[in-house]
Formats: sequence, C-alpha cells, structure tokens
Amino acid sequence: MKLPMGFVFDWTKGRQKGRKWQPHSPINNIFNGKFFWDKYRLDNIDIHRLSILPAEISTIANSFTVIATDTEWSKTEKPKLPFDFNWQQSLPGRFDFYFKLAEGQKCMGLGERYSGLNVRGEKHTIVTTDDPHHSESMQAMYKAIPFLLTGKDNQFTGIYIDTGAPTRFDLDSELTGQGRIEVLTRRGFHVYIIGSSSMPNIVKAFTHLVGRSKLPSLWSLGHQQSRWSYFNEESVIEVAGEIRRRKIPCDTIVFDLDFMDEYRVFTRSPERFPNFNKIVADLSSDNFRVVTSVDPGVKEDPEYGLYKEGKDKNMFCKTPDGELFVEKVWPGRSVFPDFLRDDVRKWWAEKQAFLSEAGVTGIWNDMNEPAFFDVSEVFPEKLEEMSPAKEQLCVHQAEDGTIPHLEARNVYGLLMSQAAYEGLLAKRPNERPFVLSRSGAAGIQRYAAVWLGDNKSWYEHLNKSIPMLLNMGLSGVPFAGVDIGGFWHDCLPELLVRWYEVGIFYPFFRNHTSLGSRAQEIFSYVPKIEEMGRKLIETRYSLLPYIRNLFWEHIRTGAPLMRPLSWHYPLDSIAADIDDQFMFGQDILVSPILSRGHDYRPVYLPEGNWYRFETGEKFAGNSTYTIRFPLGSVPAFVREGAILPIIEPMQHTNEYHSKSIIFKIFADEAACSYFEDDGISFDYEKGAYNEYLISYSKGKLNTTTVKKGYASEHKYSYQKMGESKVQPLEL
Repeated sequence: MKLPMGFVFDWTKGRQKGRKWQPHSPINNIFNGKFFWDKYRLDNIDIHRLSILPAEISTIANSFTVIATDTEWSKTEKPKLPFDFNWQQSLPGRFDFYFKLAEGQKCMGLGERYSGLNVRGEKHTIVTTDDPHHSESMQAMYKAIPFLLTGKDNQFTGIYIDTGAPTRFDLDSELTGQGRIEVLTRRGFHVYIIGSSSMPNIVKAFTHLVGRSKLPSLWSLGHQQSRWSYFNEESVIEVAGEIRRRKIPCDTIVFDLDFMDEYRVFTRSPERFPNFNKIVADLSSDNFRVVTSVDPGVKEDPEYGLYKEGKDKNMFCKTPDGELFVEKVWPGRSVFPDFLRDDVRKWWAEKQAFLSEAGVTGIWNDMNEPAFFDVSEVFPEKLEEMSPAKEQLCVHQAEDGTIPHLEARNVYGLLMSQAAYEGLLAKRPNERPFVLSRSGAAGIQRYAAVWLGDNKSWYEHLNKSIPMLLNMGLSGVPFAGVDIGGFWHDCLPELLVRWYEVGIFYPFFRNHTSLGSRAQEIFSYVPKIEEMGRKLIETRYSLLPYIRNLFWEHIRTGAPLMRPLSWHYPLDSIAADIDDQFMFGQDILVSPILSRGHDYRPVYLPEGNWYRFETGEKFAGNSTYTIRFPLGSVPAFVREGAILPIIEPMQHTNEYHSKSIIFKIFADEAACSYFEDDGISFDYEKGAYNEYLISYSKGKLNTTTVKKGYASEHKYSYQKMGESKVQPLEL
C-alpha cells in the first residue's frame, strides 16, 4: 500500500487515540467558581438543575432554549443522582460529566443523529454543522439538542445540557459501562436531570422546560412539492398545472433560492420571476400556498439595500477585532445578522415583509447553522476545549456582553427561526405561521418544523429516516420529516414509491430533490408509478383528522407523533429493540419495506390484536409475521380498540371543512378522542375548538362533549370494521 505524500505513520499515536476515551477516574479538577443545585417537581417528576458559574463569571445569561421561567425552583443540597452522576472542570474551556450505564440500559434522543434509535455504543458531537455527506462516520449534523433520554423498561432519566456551545457525548463506546459528556465552554450554564419516570413522562417534563409546538396550520400538514430549483415562472406554472390536472393532492409549491436576484435575500429575480407577485397570486387562486427559502447570508454589495442598511445599523456579526465578519455562501462574500440580539431579530422580521406582502405564506430557513463555504472545519473535531474569543471566526452581542461564536453557534438557527416566525405573525396576527428550518436547538419546535437536510436517494437513507425522526421526536421536536425520494442523486421509481409508503406518516410531508437530479414529482414517472403515488398521497390526506388529533395531544403532553414501539409497550423487550417500525400515535403501527426488490418483511406486533390498515385482516399480537406489502401498499396496522377519524378524498386542504368524516371502529370495545377547529387561526387558544370523547360498546356508539366552541361544517358517520353499514353520527 502506498501512503499519501507527507503521511507519517506512528502506531503509538493510534494507541493514544484509543486511550483518550477509555474510562478513567476524574482527576485534575480545576474548578474554583460557584455552583448550586435547585429543584422543581412537575407531575410527580423531580427536575434537578445544576447551575455552574466558572471563576469570574457572575451570572448565567439567557439560554434561549429553556422558557419555563415562571417555574418556582427551590434551593437544595446536592441530590442523590442516578448513574453515579458527577462532574468536574478539566480545562479552562471544558467541563466533563461522568456517569454509569448499566447493562441493557438504552440511550436515545440527542436530536438529529445519523444513527439507530439506541445511540449507545458511539461518540456523538453535538454542534450545528452543514455536512451533506450523511454516513455512519459523521458526527455533527444540522441540529444540536444535547438532551439524552436513558433507561430501560419503564424507568428513564433525562439529562439536558443547557448551553449554546458544543458538547460531546461518549455513550459507552469502549463497552465498559461508562458514559461521559464534554461541554466545551468558558461560560456559565445549566444542567437539568429529569426523573426517573416513564419515557412519556420524561419527554413531557423536558418539553415543559423548552416549549412545545403550537398547532400547525392545516395546509402545512398536506403534501409539499419542492426542488432545487423550479428555476423560473414557466417551470412553476408547469408543475402546479400538472399536479392539478392529474389530481395529485398537494397544498404547497416551494421556491428554492433561485427565485432570488443573484441569491440576494428578500429579492426576486427580474429575469426568471418578473411577475413574482402575480405567480404567487395565481398559485393561491389554484389553492396552492407558496413557501420560499431564506438564507442568513447577506451579499456584501454596497448597492444592495439590505446590506447597506444592516451595515449602517450595525446588525451583522463582527470579527473578534471588531471588523465586519465576511464569509462565502451562495451570494458570494456575505455578512451574517447577529440573531442573538433582539433588535436584529425584529429588523429581520420587518424585512421579511417583502415576501409576506407578495403573498408568500411560509418561510424556509436554510443554510442557517450558519453554513460557510470556505471554512473547512467550523468546529475542529480535535478541539480539546473552547477556544478563547480572539481565536474564533466571529463574535455575537447579547444582553450580557460579547459571546464568541462557538459558545452560541448552536442557537443561531433557533433564533433566526424565531425572527421568521415573528415576522410572519406580524403581517398576519391571527394566522399560524409556517417556518421550516434546517438548523435548530432545543425548543426549535416553538417556531418551526424541521427536515433532516441533504439525504440521498438511497435505501439506507430511507431506512435511517425512521430512527432519526424518532430521536427528533423524543428530543421534543414533533413536526419533522426528511426529503421524500432523497435530495441528492436520481430517485428510481421503486424507491420513490417505497419512500412515499413511509413518508405519508412523516409529520412533515415534502418531496424535494437537488439541482441536476431527475424530475422527482410523482407525475414524472410512468403511469403506474404515478397512480401508486396518488393513492398513497390520498391516504395521507384521509388521515388528516387523526394527525390533527396527534398535534393536539402534543401541545398538552409533549408527545411526538412518531413514537418508538416502547413508548406504548415499555415492558416488551422485543419492541424495545425495534427501530425499523414505529407507532404513529397510539393507534397506528407502521412497518415499511426498506430494501430494494423486496415485497416481504418481518413485522412484529405487540400485545393485543391488530388489523391491517388496507384490508382489515386481523392478527394476534406478541408475534412476528412475514407479511407481503406489494409496491404501493400502505404498510400499517391499526390497534384493536382504536377509532380512527377518516376524511373524504380531497385535492387540497381548502376542501377539508366541507368534507365528511367517518369514524372507523376497530373492535367491539373501542374509544378515541377527537379534536377540530378552523385549522388556521389561534382562536383555539381562546376556546374556539370542539373536543369529543367517542366510545363504542355493545354495538352502540356513545359521544361525550368535552368542549363545544367551534361551528363545524363536517358531516359525520361511523362504521365498524368488517361491516358494510355506515351510520350517521351527530356531534
């Protein structure tokens, strides 16, 4: 083997690298600052908070992620913590936390990980990074949520490191039963330890701290069609026309960055989109919403009004020596708004009115880690501690003074999304904003839906989408998805249909692909593939009442829509090891085909009886079956005892409120709750919604009105699985 020029081989360095993460007793604790513990009890769950103030740091500034500021914390002595949890300051810019991991103890969460559901046995770097090469060897991704959910059976504990700085988690990578967390910071921060309790209770407590999603607009739950890029007005008109002509349900057309004038944010291209406002209005009249991409990089151009105004008002990040910070992204040399400042977020929100006033309904924040084209390593993987401010790319200004970029990098995308959300809200005060963000920190769900970035048209990435989205949900983020069909490369027909089979159960439901790839709209394939895709998308729309119920559950309990099987079956040891199936709420279990050329797969069904979604065929639980799912199938099962609200077919959600809803009853004894409102405003927060408890027993349907505050237009009926008779229902 010929080694690269300049390569020095030293096997002793390889041995040292292996020893670095091997367990050792905490030594050389240099901490001489202040720390204290306090405690809060939420629904019989203890939340302990450790506040760490390094020497010469007097206060812990706003974290931007924890919002439970009205919580009454009580000072306490050091509690008896699970897993022998302990900590020290090892270097001026690094804190280490140590804990034990018992045999069989699982680790989940940590936000966006290219991993299976159980993230134990690996090292994880938590810092926002634009890395399009998603593979097993990658560490950092676009989102940074240092929340670990760990335990087994029905007893879990949550550990949340409340910092905007990078963290590293080693979760027993050396198989010694040891866990370790490095927090690379020179600033004060909090650590929250939640529980122990059940998995749903830990997520409920965590989302109490960092916030939950509002109810999303109904249209945002529909099918979104996108690519990089629909290059001009003619291509947009063509795609929208084909979708409607072929009766493929769809609510949204997405404009990627090529609608802008040379990638200048808050502009439109006079050559490619000369009639931008008219195109948006025409799409609206055809019942399409328009979502446009927005990047944080502002082109360095003295003739560009946004740049000139931002520079004059001192809105952009600076270098440590006080110069304007400039790096290359899509517009070329660009500057970056300092979103840690409230006045900058308000300024950005005001400038976003350019899009709202043109009729744009949603904002897609991209490249907001932030991404830089000419910086090979924003966060060097070999970094042992947080660098001093003078060695960093740029600095931010906050209430407590200057913050080096890496100390706050992880919250940049969160705060940009806050600005986008508030900008939309300012223009339409009683309309739920839709923001989509690539980057984010804990609490991103307060402002935005997310997708998981630049995946590829690979079965491996279809497969990985399930555990990745499950861990996002366990990290508090319910409104999440991945690009159906994959972003990079050409998606072949079989893969696209298989991706739609699982994608109809993603909370965020978008087909998106890259510049240069083959057309990926479902109508761009042969007629039989188009028909399969249409049927699957129609299934998604039929489930919208059920999906809305799940978001109603989230805002009350923090529960995600996509859930591990162990969420509902915590004592089932087989269910606990499965991450290629998932629960979609309590009542639907999804078991997709994830390999090319396969029609069959093993399906594990937990306790109870289950009905195949499409055929009603009944299966006994606590068993594994080999089941055939022909291409174009809905790979799902319904729990016995469920009642599913199913709505009539539609082409877009503007038709939703005029459609009839049928309650499908699965079993002789069944029950559900059902929620409805106008799907667009915040009036539900003032009581303008309906909520019912519906039960079926001994051949009779019973309804209980929990809340009646909304004038519904729906007609209702019900039908028991296996029976042809449909009976009217009054609600």
